Amino acid sequence: MLNITSFKDITQNADLFYGQFQLRHREFMERQHYDVRAINGMEFDEYDTLATVYLVYSTDGKTVLGLSRLTPVGYGCMLQDHFPDLVGDKSIFQDERVWEGTRFCIDSRLPAEERRHICHVICRGYVEYGLAVGASQIIGMMQTYILRSVFERSGVSLKRLGDIQQIGDHNRVQAASIEVASWQLDRITEVTGMGTVLPALKKAA
Repeated sequence: MLNITSFKDITQNADLFYGQFQLRHREFMERQHYDVRAINGMEFDEYDTLATVYLVYSTDGKTVLGLSRLTPVGYGCMLQDHFPDLVGDKSIFQDERVWEGTRFCIDSRLPAEERRHICHVICRGYVEYGLAVGASQIIGMMQTYILRSVFERSGVSLKRLGDIQQIGDHNRVQAASIEVASWQLDRITEVTGMGTVLPALKKAA
């Protein structure tokens, strides 16, 4: 199931909170050799803030199998700080209703079908969480084939924010935006057959 965790509930969800940093370390640093910071086997950066929430997928409530990080752009935005040339209209960085999604990560040791399911769940979680907090858009950057294979294959409609560019060893990186709207949920359901993944949010609303 998909869980939401942040600094607010570390004591209740310690395994999930710290586990997502550990999965990031394994997938980004050990497997892909990202040159980023780590401590005690956990990867972290300046965008892990008090304003950040983590969508964490786990089947047992302890072991993290997939995750993504969401932060309001007003409290830190990787695109704005490090890759602004990927975005044409930079006014998006001043919109307080825009959130940024980063560190989308799934345990690469899992079977392909399970990884695909987790992708669908997290993508739907983006929209459900965005609707719950009143976000208008969720922005981010990825290689173009990941935008297609992860988000569009899950039924998410994307708007490209700028041209494709080379970033480091990746020669086809692009920024994109997800409009946070109920029709996105309808499309995801149509494509994946998946219903609500964050029922507690729905009840709270």
